[in-house]
Amino acid sequence: MTDDGFGEKVAIDRLRAWRRPRRPASVPLRVLVAGSAAAVMVVLGGLAVVQARSPAGPDAGVTVASPPHTVRPPAQAPALPVTGPAGRGVLVYTACQSQCPTFLLLADGRQFLLGARTVSPPGNITLSPDGRWLGQPVRGGYEVRDLLGVAVHRLEPPAGGGADSAYSPWAWSADSRRLIVGYHDSGDVRSYRTLELPSGHARELGLPPGREPVGLPPSGEPLLLDTGRHDRPPLDRVTLEHAGTGRTLTLTSGAGVLSDADHGLSVQVSGERIFTLEYSGDRITVLEFDAIGRQVARLPLPPGRFPVGPVDGGFAVVQVPQDQVRGRQELEVLSASGGRPLFDVPGLAAVVLPGGARH
Repeated sequence: MTDDGFGEKVAIDRLRAWRRPRRPASVPLRVLVAGSAAAVMVVLGGLAVVQARSPAGPDAGVTVASPPHTVRPPAQAPALPVTGPAGRGVLVYTACQSQCPTFLLLADGRQFLLGARTVSPPGNITLSPDGRWLGQPVRGGYEVRDLLGVAVHRLEPPAGGGADSAYSPWAWSADSRRLIVGYHDSGDVRSYRTLELPSGHARELGLPPGREPVGLPPSGEPLLLDTGRHDRPPLDRVTLEHAGTGRTLTLTSGAGVLSDADHGLSVQVSGERIFTLEYSGDRITVLEFDAIGRQVARLPLPPGRFPVGPVDGGFAVVQVPQDQVRGRQELEVLSASGGRPLFDVPGLAAVVLPGGARH
């Protein structure tokens, strides 16, 4: 745990390895971002007014004057108030991988300090797809706070948790009313819980052995992946199961594979859509499927772009600069009709969009 209680450093890399795409050795892992269609709509709206307001007082946050889509860390920013409404969140980011502060960017452009040092935001912190709820580790448990109100919901660690145990956000529902969190000990997941919002009601998510939740579709039943069945690459198809009903759907690649020795399996759910990545040589293609597993779109990524996640009207990708110290990471949305910019961040930044979680 960090000195300020902001988060915990846990062994999560090997949990991600089998399902997350590996980047080429020349491109360090600097950005891990995920978000639903609703999430990126919030981001676009928020960053479009990043210069709209100035702080109204010592705890009002810092507005950074910059081009609409550009995010820069402030020289100083107040800590996020412990209680009370703050504003709708659009981004959590840190400008570097270690010893950099972590900030919450609000829709009106204000920035608040979340932690004095980087604590792997993509693995620990989450914003709900609508930007209302902020989740982060707190003293061994997990806290989900209403940024637009006063509610704070806390998940206590189960009995027997060790020093390296922690909760991590696993998946959001598109309507921001449900969050799945996983409790892991030194990288091994022990249990999953579902948090209902705004009530704060939490319950254990009882799953068959070897099943992992990869998304929350509108039906309300989590989509499950049999990790034992899909941990031996190469894979050209993956079967998902609806918890509670036993219904299955199969996602199939076309010109490549969904995982191999160099690329982990990636599954992302956004409402009624399910997304995977297909690999063929050096080419990465985003595959989009409907709720019953029919492929509805293929989106080959241009060279130098790396996948982020589904967004409104397309799929978000990032371009990492050659000079990461002085350059900027550019995020954009690609679709069949072309591309449009989302925003850019420092070249060494780690970023979490609303809706961002393990899946």
